[in-house]
Amino acid sequence: MNKLIPIFIEGEKWIQISQLSSDQAIKLKSWLPVNSFKKIMFQGMVLSDCLKFETYENWFRSSEVNGRNPVFDF
Repeated sequence: MNKLIPIFIEGEKWIQISQLSSDQAIKLKSWLPVNSFKKIMFQGMVLSDCLKFETYENWFRSSEVNGRNPVFDF
């Protein structure tokens, strides 16, 4: 699985869930607590599916450490 590159907005690192494949997004959403996504204004656009990169990175690492592929491990 490829790791996303964060977007820097106002000094913080973010990712957009819409950048993930649908399978990855489903797995990540099932791992997250409710209301984890933020709406952020970036270059005149509202990005509604943002997640702090740190949270995404923790999910990504835990998926690799557990020897699971979060895309295909259902």
